[in-house]
Amino acid sequence: MRGWHPGLAYAELAALLPNSTLTQEGNDRWCRVADASPARRVEALKLASGLQCFLLDGVVQSTNNTTPEKWLERLHAYLKSHPVEGTVAVRSWKQGGKISGWSLSELSGRLGGILHDMGCVIDLTEPDHVLALIADGPSAALACGWMEGDGQAAFSNGERRAGERPYFKPVSLDPMLARLAVNLAAGPLGRGPVVDPMTGTGGFLIEASLSGRPVVGVDIHSEMVQGAQANLEWAHGGNAPSDAIVKRGDASRLEDVLPDGWHGKVAGFVLDPPYGRNSHGSVEADRLLESSLKSARTVACADAGFVLILPIHPLESHSTAALSLDHTFSLLNGTWPGVRGLIERCGWVPVSVHVERVHRSLSRLILHARRAAQG
Repeated sequence: MRGWHPGLAYAELAALLPNSTLTQEGNDRWCRVADASPARRVEALKLASGLQCFLLDGVVQSTNNTTPEKWLERLHAYLKSHPVEGTVAVRSWKQGGKISGWSLSELSGRLGGILHDMGCVIDLTEPDHVLALIADGPSAALACGWMEGDGQAAFSNGERRAGERPYFKPVSLDPMLARLAVNLAAGPLGRGPVVDPMTGTGGFLIEASLSGRPVVGVDIHSEMVQGAQANLEWAHGGNAPSDAIVKRGDASRLEDVLPDGWHGKVAGFVLDPPYGRNSHGSVEADRLLESSLKSARTVACADAGFVLILPIHPLESHSTAALSLDHTFSLLNGTWPGVRGLIERCGWVPVSVHVERVHRSLSRLILHARRAAQG
């Protein structure tokens, strides 16, 4: 997983592979994935903002109490038991610094030599298969295996950052967080459409549509609707898909705004509301959030998810791991127990909560919840 926020990336991957088993492997950026079909892995690589690559039956080993020669012996055995057809190359990179006493370039060269001696054809430009070698400095561990995905390429979002859009507001979310929120709320493709009840400039709308999901963005303000529509068309090169829609409407009456065929079928909701962002914990803001969550529940499918993003004061000790729902968060507006209680009263069950650091005086709380069972 990428290093931006490993905890959120892990949660995103779990949402995209709901029938798989994920187990942390050595450090917070690596996990072992079981029971994921090749098609689901390809889909996850296409959709995820936090996923870097898969290593097929990847070998993970600490460099403590071993030598490069012994490690290469294990990799030789791996290569013999996992033969591939076509040209090959070795690519290496490090996470979080070097591993003392170990040279990635030397190991890569020696792995290339093993592949050559096994009769493989080396092609460093456009190989059919890439053997990835990843070093994690903090844990002093190496991971190696045949790679699915492009590995080192970053989530492609630079060209559509908020400041590049035709309609821009400073509070717009980064595309990476917006995509992750969509994936976390809606899960894999095919579960149902996505709804952003307070779409603003359309960041969630853009990422949901680019990921191939039907989506409706709703806003009460005509200016926002027009701006989000312009941004959506811009993100798609001037021609937005027919199942990506921006509508003027009330977030507390989604049943009146959404297409009739969507009622009871919406898979995910994503909310970065004015509540907490531009208001001051007012009664009106609480009522807006409450009525929006209740309305969302009426049009949601049985196992729908939602992601709520709220600004908070930074934690005393920053962590990228999932935090306890009982953690004492200091919201910029309102209280965490109040917001959590409101969510539960509206028929949603909090599943996990993460914090993303924005700068030294601001962080974001990212809450993932599921629709509660009827009754």
